[in-house]
Amino acid sequence: MTNLLHTLASAPGLYRGAGDGPEWGPITARMEIAGVVAGQAVTLDFEAVNADGVVRVDHCLLSTDERGRPELAMISDELPGIVRFTQADPGVFMAFEPIKAKIVIAADSDGAVTYQWWWTRDDAPSKPQLSVTLRRTP
Repeated sequence: MTNLLHTLASAPGLYRGAGDGPEWGPITARMEIAGVVAGQAVTLDFEAVNADGVVRVDHCLLSTDERGRPELAMISDELPGIVRFTQADPGVFMAFEPIKAKIVIAADSDGAVTYQWWWTRDDAPSKPQLSVTLRRTP
């Protein structure tokens, strides 16, 4: 089991926080984290809201592939079906088909979870489009 997977599986619950991004501006967010299949995987249910209402909804499954490498499967209100992201660096997940995007997830020692979306709408290098820091609610 990877460090990120273990850390998230051992701290399930509802997380809330705030963030920002060029497409939606300031947002508030929630993420429900739950361990599944005896801690072999973690689900991350994410929702972001700004003054106009809900702007993003993601459902992720973080697990390992058949070789033990971390992988993130995601379905989102902005994706054309399920997209698989493979880990490029610890907590950094890349997708190249059908989109070129990067998801960065970090869990620090004081319990904060950071969730970032990177992408571009052209052939330029991807850049951060959404960054949120969340903390578990009591």
